[in-house]
Amino acid sequence: MLYRVESDLEWNTVAAGTARVSLHPDETAPEVIVVSGPCPRCRHETVHAEPLVSYANALDRSSLLARLLRRRAAEAGSREVEVICACSATHPEAGERTGCGASWVLRVEWSA
Repeated sequence: MLYRVESDLEWNTVAAGTARVSLHPDETAPEVIVVSGPCPRCRHETVHAEPLVSYANALDRSSLLARLLRRRAAEAGSREVEVICACSATHPEAGERTGCGASWVLRVEWSA
């Protein structure tokens, strides 16, 4: 399968049924959404990490700012995540890029 940057609404539906989603460090104070599973286009395994908070100028994760950022992210309760295939398979015409070029969107929801 050739590398080609593209999206297809059907891939959103396919990925919703096959993706594995986890929140780290946990669902009560998520900082990162990790989506893994088969790419709906090339079917190779891929992993995507979506940060929910930024720690710019907050290197100490126990600081008040870091705790407020985590609390704010946890209260959001949902996020649209665009996943771009990052499989390790070789796709012709990919050059230095990874994956097949496909992208899809998943809506991730969690309870705080």
